[in-house]
Amino acid sequence: MKIDVHCHIFREGVTAKSIDKQFTQFSGYGFYERIKRDLKNIETIQMNSIIKKTLFHIRKAQLDKVVLLPINMKENKKVIEWYKEAPDVFIPFFNPPEKSNPNEDVQNILNKAIQDGIKGLKIMVSFRKKFLNDEILYPSFEIAQKYNLIILMHTGYPPPGTKINVLTHANPVKIEEIFQSFPNLKIIIAHMGFPWVDTALALAVQYPNIFLDISNLHYMMPNRLKDFILNAKELLGIDKLLFGSDGFIPEMIELTVSTFENIDYLSKKEIKKIMGLNAQKLLFK
Repeated sequence: MKIDVHCHIFREGVTAKSIDKQFTQFSGYGFYERIKRDLKNIETIQMNSIIKKTLFHIRKAQLDKVVLLPINMKENKKVIEWYKEAPDVFIPFFNPPEKSNPNEDVQNILNKAIQDGIKGLKIMVSFRKKFLNDEILYPSFEIAQKYNLIILMHTGYPPPGTKINVLTHANPVKIEEIFQSFPNLKIIIAHMGFPWVDTALALAVQYPNIFLDISNLHYMMPNRLKDFILNAKELLGIDKLLFGSDGFIPEMIELTVSTFENIDYLSKKEIKKIMGLNAQKLLFK
């Protein structure tokens, strides 16, 4: 089974030209020029529905499942709409309350989300100028632990062009404190915690329920990703590493899968594990 554990919903009408407009200020940067070059090899299609276009590239990439991640509570409804469009493909995650609001009943909100079919929570609290162990998340962690929901935490650097000081609050070291209160939580550290990859690896060694996704590193810095994966393999093996695309447009799902499946520093068996078999055990155990 092939699974993408880190995919966001896309806006209607996004294309490769959208990237040109979004990242004009990064002209000449290695990641930007590499994405533009590699996207020329991806055959795409214009469709009225962004969901159908996304499914088109998911099928071309031969993915079986894709985890959909909201970036805020407003996107939760959209994620469920996408999930209902293709429940055999999409696995919906949910962004829980991350801002103080005395009128919100976290338990009722999450119970309703669980009834809608969510399988995990996407934590974006570092974008709200809060650390990963902020107590505002504790009611959500309690419910996640009770119902075996997977936690996927944004850690490390934000998407290029982000104007919020995310790095200040995104060091994965804060996750250790969470396990003191919620020892049975299952947490995925996004982007291998970069630039704190050593910290993320140390956490994954210490805590059985910590996993690392490699999302966006394969197109942002493929040579460093090689070092990160080989370091992880040396330290803890590859059973805790998970593939994620985290692209800007649907075409990048296919691009990232193709790029990772053709690396030459892992065996085919190891690639298959990272490409989905590890996630299968985690998501469907």
